[in-house]
Amino acid sequence: MNGAVIAALAIRNAATAAMVVFTLLAAALTGCGPEEETPPPSAESADAVGAPLKIRLGVDSGSFSFQFRVAQGSGIFKKHGIDAEISTYAFGIDTINAAILGQTDSAEGMDYAVASRFSESNDLRIVAHVGGPKPEGEKLYTRLPEVNRIADLKGKALGVKKGTVNEYIWGKVFELHGLDPKKVEQIYLGSSAELLAAYQTGKVDAFWASTEVARAVREVPGSKLLGDLDLAKTVYRGYLLLDEKFIQANKAGVVRLLRALDEATAYIAAHPEETAQIIYDDLKVPKEAVLDALKLYDYDVRLSAEDIEHIAHVADWSVENGLIKNKYDIRQFVHLDALREALPEKLSVRADEAGD
Repeated sequence: MNGAVIAALAIRNAATAAMVVFTLLAAALTGCGPEEETPPPSAESADAVGAPLKIRLGVDSGSFSFQFRVAQGSGIFKKHGIDAEISTYAFGIDTINAAILGQTDSAEGMDYAVASRFSESNDLRIVAHVGGPKPEGEKLYTRLPEVNRIADLKGKALGVKKGTVNEYIWGKVFELHGLDPKKVEQIYLGSSAELLAAYQTGKVDAFWASTEVARAVREVPGSKLLGDLDLAKTVYRGYLLLDEKFIQANKAGVVRLLRALDEATAYIAAHPEETAQIIYDDLKVPKEAVLDALKLYDYDVRLSAEDIEHIAHVADWSVENGLIKNKYDIRQFVHLDALREALPEKLSVRADEAGD
């Protein structure tokens, strides 16, 4: 592949259901979503025997969304009676914002993005962990020859994915490596496309690159690897969120949704080539990039006490370090019943370990 690796990001508008595909080098993607609300399905339409669950799914534009796209593209959703309308956003945080505004029925987000939105009152609930990159699936690159360790980033321009877990990761790196965040310039950008373009043009000196854009990053003259998520002594964990009113109105349908996503997870593991084709057909991401991403991503529909403790720690640390304003107990925003019925073997959280 040449230096202009094309990774396509798709944006869906609920009013038009149109997808725009563009290259990372040509333009920066701004997270956006459906502008008009459609009423959520009623309990009768979703839970009646044989009736499909109509659901508006908000997903991101990267590897995090693959379970949903595979479930749709392989026919797994149809098999489980799921009538899904998928809307694509730049990052998981954008899907959460859309769900809070009533533009989608679901959202997905990495730990920090999820934690940041529960400091304000909303009706979203964590229903399952669904996946996240392995430590080596997110890597820190710099284009400066004089930068060989984190301390060398002092005075440099760092690319930051605004409002995402990337803010948390940078914060942990600053803390663990003794770098004063006031001694660097943090440049906040709204998409991976913008970050890549800024890196290529020299606007930012370092940023965290996901697998989908890593090939393009490595081809920037002078680009070199500083490390992976082990630099922050943490990992990303991604969660599926559903609106509480939607859950109560569509209990049987939500159970089928979780089973469908679990089946899509197994499909991805067993059929990487077919998965790459589905993602290419949907997002026009090169199949080689998809196959690279699959090797560095763990998909697993589950919820454990450790998953809850992890996100609770992220929330508490972020409050203590000023990234999140209001302190709260994230356990009060966890819904267990749907996963307990759908995949009981995948739930290892007691009721007293969550707010359910």
